[in-house]
Amino acid sequence: MTSLTFLGTGGGRFATIYQIRATGGIYINDGARVHLDPGPTALMNMRRLALDPAKTDAVLISHCHPDHYADAEMIIEGMTKGGFKHSGVLVGSVSALDGGNGFSPAVSAYHQSITSSVVRAEAGGRFEVKGMKIDVTPTSHSDPTGVGFKFHTTNGIISYVGDTELHRSIMTAHEGCRVLILNLTRPLGSRVPKHLCTEDAAEMARAIRPEMVLLTHLGMKLVHEGVRRQAEHIEKVSGSRTLAAEDLMTVQVGRTIRTSRSKGRDIIEGRGLADLDR
Repeated sequence: MTSLTFLGTGGGRFATIYQIRATGGIYINDGARVHLDPGPTALMNMRRLALDPAKTDAVLISHCHPDHYADAEMIIEGMTKGGFKHSGVLVGSVSALDGGNGFSPAVSAYHQSITSSVVRAEAGGRFEVKGMKIDVTPTSHSDPTGVGFKFHTTNGIISYVGDTELHRSIMTAHEGCRVLILNLTRPLGSRVPKHLCTEDAAEMARAIRPEMVLLTHLGMKLVHEGVRRQAEHIEKVSGSRTLAAEDLMTVQVGRTIRTSRSKGRDIIEGRGLADLDR
């Protein structure tokens, strides 16, 4: 079983500032335990779910915006047992590791030095974490070196598109995935450059045709307008089951795809839309 735990489903500067949803990224466990885009609240929500930072095998940062990296250095401290054991892999965009284009590095030289290895993620590349192959995919975002990731898990391909606007090359890069994770920042009728709106997400899902679409990185305007409406639109247009993730939700990918919520730990078959307008 491959598990995806959403330590936060908010995204964008104002959703992050006001924490209308948490912004802790995604914790992937497929034998390899990978923390993807550990923004603010990552550590707090790991504690809430009894996830041990010291058992992290890799930290992945898709680009150099704080809602994707703010807790990264402390997750690295955990991964390296407080810096006393050089262990774990740090993977980051060029901007996250080196800075540039107006960005300072998201991870200090010290924290880079205490890991066992550092991978500069550039589109078209591939690396491994404990035998799990991960492809680096392109994005079109305000951080020009930002990337997405395509995880080749024991239960099929799971794609994380990252922060991006719609582009044919990006859709092509994620073909063949079983689960498509989309960072959906803007609702219907509200497109802005360098991010996905609901119409864009629907077009991408229709082109890729995954078994399930998971929506995260939900912006403030989108949350206020209601996430259920956005998920319904994407499911109707694409024909793929679409679920807007909730904070602390775990998605279990095996022969079937199931979700569990931390509140009450109730199990829900991943076959329709959850009532997320709260």
